[in-house]
Amino acid sequence: MSTLSYNDLYRLFKTLDQNGDGLISPHELQWLLDTMKVSSSIDDLECLTGKTSLGFPEFLEFYDTITKQEKEGENESENDLFKAFEVFDKNRDGFISNEELEEALSRLGLWDETGHMDVKSMIKAYDDNCDGFLDFQEFKKMMA
Repeated sequence: MSTLSYNDLYRLFKTLDQNGDGLISPHELQWLLDTMKVSSSIDDLECLTGKTSLGFPEFLEFYDTITKQEKEGENESENDLFKAFEVFDKNRDGFISNEELEEALSRLGLWDETGHMDVKSMIKAYDDNCDGFLDFQEFKKMMA
């Protein structure tokens, strides 16, 4: 989720305030979520916001809470992916070599003993800087 500017958020608030009372009710907030195909009940929204209606300052806090939760979810994903990277990066130098990839695939039972798998080609396919290794960013692209 990209963050919106203050002015964008103000325009969104004004759009959501369908009755023009300066407050966004859970019904008005639900209208937005429905247009985004996100299902929610009025009770859930009141519980989530902690209020029966939101003024613009509360709406900003609500938006900040949602974007923080989104970022936390992204960070958890990134942490999980880094743990997977460490399984391959046995010597912890920040790079996965041909030997480390072959060894990790063998440990995971994924190595093709017949020689049909070529770790050099696997690394080369994602090695953006052509150094013969996979760094974490290249590993993320490979796992995507």
